[in-house]
Amino acid sequence: MNDSALKDDLAYVRDLAEAGQTAPLLGGRFLAWWGGLVTLAYASHFMIAEGMFGLGSAAYGILWAALGIIGLSGYFLLVKSMSGNKPGASSAANRTEANVWMAGGFALFAYFITLTIKSILTQTADPGFMSSLPLVFSVYGTGLLTSGLMAKNNHLRNAGFMALTFVAISTWFSGTTFIWANASLGAFITVFLPGIALLRQEPKSVV
Repeated sequence: MNDSALKDDLAYVRDLAEAGQTAPLLGGRFLAWWGGLVTLAYASHFMIAEGMFGLGSAAYGILWAALGIIGLSGYFLLVKSMSGNKPGASSAANRTEANVWMAGGFALFAYFITLTIKSILTQTADPGFMSSLPLVFSVYGTGLLTSGLMAKNNHLRNAGFMALTFVAISTWFSGTTFIWANASLGAFITVFLPGIALLRQEPKSVV
């Protein structure tokens, strides 16, 4: 192999690496799905707490159980829709995005499943549910910032900083019903809207 061919091969490898660094992120559908559902759930929780529907405390359990069933059903359908080879799926940014959100998802699952079991055993809603929002927005902020910085995506990076701002806001309003309205706004701004933005940037087919 002569020097010219070697240089061409190295340039090709470098171009591939650079293209992988700037490959569009593919998690927009998941952010939009969960962001939209959680936005509605937090808003509904706030309205129930304010007595707008005249419902008792049992409505909270129904609301969040419905969120879990609908959310996971939609999630698995979305995973199935990703079964094809999307452009950029193997890029470092997309692998990082998938792994960081998987870790965050496991952390939230461990937290909420423990609270749920504890609430069932004690037959009363654990106060940890209300104090969970700063933790939730911390996970959002970590996932968004990590994904945004890896992919050099300003939408996600800015959403990550905004999510960390909602950590402080949620902590400030902890113990009040307004915390749920705040959480609804936060989920809409930091998860749903960035998800829609990523979907708009997502490539449609392999090129």
